[in-house]
Amino acid sequence: MLIRRSLLVLSAFIGFSATASTGQSEEARTPNGGERDFTVSVWADNWFEFYVNGELVGEDSTPVTEIRSFNSDTFTFRAAYPLTLSVVTRDYIENDSGLEYIGSFFGLFPVSASFTFFQQIGDGGFIAQVTETDSGRLVATTSKDWRGLVLHRAPLNPDCEKSTQPLTDCEFYSVDAPDGWKAQNYDDTGWVDATEYTVDEIGARFGYNDIDWDPTASLIWTEDIKIDNTILWRHLVPAPE
Repeated sequence: MLIRRSLLVLSAFIGFSATASTGQSEEARTPNGGERDFTVSVWADNWFEFYVNGELVGEDSTPVTEIRSFNSDTFTFRAAYPLTLSVVTRDYIENDSGLEYIGSFFGLFPVSASFTFFQQIGDGGFIAQVTETDSGRLVATTSKDWRGLVLHRAPLNPDCEKSTQPLTDCEFYSVDAPDGWKAQNYDDTGWVDATEYTVDEIGARFGYNDIDWDPTASLIWTEDIKIDNTILWRHLVPAPE
């Protein structure tokens, strides 16, 4: 009996030591180097690509060439903390002029170059939330804490909106994405803080209400939802304590 009790005590001590050495309980451990399953929901006007730790995990199900790409998407991915969330968002534009519905009837069919009644400057918007799939724990939502870098801005002279030669008359700014921008250690201190918007300010619709958004999730863009067309976003999610 004494020997059996000694073995039980020794076994309990070994189990405690193993747990203490890892700093977490057996239930809290995750396989495959700490990887977990996550679920992300996104609504974007008009299009997005979503990267986690440098890997593409999701893309808008509606092509960027679609004029009215107002839809939400939900997908899953597997990754380990910390998470580096990197997103490309694009508002729809027909060309570098930054305009939409050029010479057409509300984008439905072409009319002529001189028909500029529906020709206009569009606007963008983006919202996302990430949860742990198994626990449902919310780990990230879009907010003013996200950092953005504008790659394409047009028209720089908005008075060209009704031009019959928008590619000639409208000025634009365009740069390539910087190398390594999706890396965790990339220095984004020169990027701008996101600006938060209301549903009415963005005009969020067609798929937006299909998602049960957490109250902390905000629609974001830069300070100019009309002129800034293509934006890179970054947000870091530390490992849970």
